[in-house]
Amino acid sequence: MFTRQELQVINRAMAQKRDWITKNLDSVDSERSRAQLLQDLPLIESTLQKISEKLRTTDGSSANERVNHYVSNKVVSPIRQAAFARRQDLTPGQIRVLVVDDDQLICELINAFLRASGIYQVDFASDGLKAIGMMYEANPVYDLVLCDWNMPTKSGIDVHNAMRAAERYLGTVFILVTAVTEAKQIRAAIEDGVDDYVVKPVEQDKLLKKIIRFFPRVTSSDS
Repeated sequence: MFTRQELQVINRAMAQKRDWITKNLDSVDSERSRAQLLQDLPLIESTLQKISEKLRTTDGSSANERVNHYVSNKVVSPIRQAAFARRQDLTPGQIRVLVVDDDQLICELINAFLRASGIYQVDFASDGLKAIGMMYEANPVYDLVLCDWNMPTKSGIDVHNAMRAAERYLGTVFILVTAVTEAKQIRAAIEDGVDDYVVKPVEQDKLLKKIIRFFPRVTSSDS
């Protein structure tokens, strides 16, 4: 039986491992290593959830079993956990995508890239406000949103925040497709919950690498 202190240490170490995997998966060269990491990730998420539940049940422990409050537990929502597990099995043809951009040529280019990988359930919104309305009306929900950052009416960040406000969209992948390259702005967006970003002009291989990170059954055109 682990003590509360030991559980805290294990929880922190596994959270660091999970964060490393999610940040560095694209840079892993070996397909075998990438596949192993993808297999490990849901196990890590499940273990973190179990540890967090155990820690919550031991809140009434004696004072000598308590640990310092500066050790934080990053609890993953069960909805996001379920969405992660579901994404592992989605074939390209099952993935529902919303592309949001006020540039029609960008929309057509992204659509061509997606269709080349077998993703054909793609809807388009020409501005952020329309995108929010389409997300709220969609049934089933979109699995992936590719959204421009700077748009009239509502920005990409506004679209992201509106999406995350709906519980059923907590597990949807949100990727910014943007001309913004300033590291500080991009880091702030990631910290706010944006899953990833692709810099314009959009390149097919880079876009698909980002998508494959979340939907492993998608394959790039050169696979």
